[in-house]
Amino acid sequence: MKTSSLKKSIALGAAIAALGFTSNLHAAVTVFIEGGSASQNILYDRATNLFAGGAFTSTGSQSSTVRRFQGSSLNPNLTGYNPITLDINVANGAINGLIALVNQTADVNDTNVLGAQVVPTFVDSATTPEAVGIDSVAANLTELPTYVVPLVYIKNTAFPDVNAITNITQRQAVSLETSTNKATFYGGTSSNVIYFVGRNSQAAVRTEVDLNIYNTATIKSFTNNADGLPVQDKSADPGLASGGAVANTVLALTNSIGTVAVQNLKSTLTPIAYEGVNYSVSNVINGSYPLWGYEHYFYITSPNSGSPSTAQQAVIDAFYQSVTNAAFQNISTPVFGSNFIPISALKVKRDFDGGQIKPLANY
Repeated sequence: MKTSSLKKSIALGAAIAALGFTSNLHAAVTVFIEGGSASQNILYDRATNLFAGGAFTSTGSQSSTVRRFQGSSLNPNLTGYNPITLDINVANGAINGLIALVNQTADVNDTNVLGAQVVPTFVDSATTPEAVGIDSVAANLTELPTYVVPLVYIKNTAFPDVNAITNITQRQAVSLETSTNKATFYGGTSSNVIYFVGRNSQAAVRTEVDLNIYNTATIKSFTNNADGLPVQDKSADPGLASGGAVANTVLALTNSIGTVAVQNLKSTLTPIAYEGVNYSVSNVINGSYPLWGYEHYFYITSPNSGSPSTAQQAVIDAFYQSVTNAAFQNISTPVFGSNFIPISALKVKRDFDGGQIKPLANY
């Protein structure tokens, strides 16, 4: 072989190798998302949407609290980073997720579907860091607002003692969460005791409800035993780990009232009016129903330690655009529907979690 031909072959081989190396640099990205179960269905729906038209696999079901979505996206902003793995954990709570993100240390429960401890890439939370003692500026957090999560006190309409309770005031709400009282205390007609079923302190739902009703005391939460009887949770952090667990307990435990995000409502479970105002999308929008919080995505701002890689940032951006898409955030869409409310639809605002509701300039 002539020297010139040899040089050309070497150059061609080097170019091909370089192309292959470049391709590998832009492949196989994993994003670990932690959050609260209030947004579980949206996370799973948008994870599926991210791979729409492409081949992907998923673990578990819609009720699973830890899932994995893995495959190739046809989104032109992501095709250079395939295959993509989305690990989602809504079992450990949004607050724990924020702590793990800020400290860049995975807790024993910050795990993916394989059980491996992983620091989240971004956290989906209805509670802002400041509400749980984290300075978002000092922690170098980027904050992306997504939508509004409405919260409700729920009762099982199949149980007459609680079905007669139609409204709960702020003071009654604090008493409900911190003590046991008869149904008559809440406007019912029965002398039977009403039991509270709440979330644990790692849940954004718990934090937001407590901020809205001004409760700073430890809750007195109950669950049911095998015979359907009330059993007080006397652990260091009383309360259940998911909204689904709260809903199922209220379904099973006679004379109980719980707190959940609206998306956790099930058949025979209905919201109780708060301060004389029924929950509805319009009542949140006009500011008359106060039990709600802003949902956000949080991640470490580049170039600080723990910030997303270029590929991870591309996935975050695509995911965020999918969630905040106006066509998706519509009352007629089955997942978003009346479970959540676009921030753009509000006629009011809050400056901080649980804070005063103020009219916007054009209202």
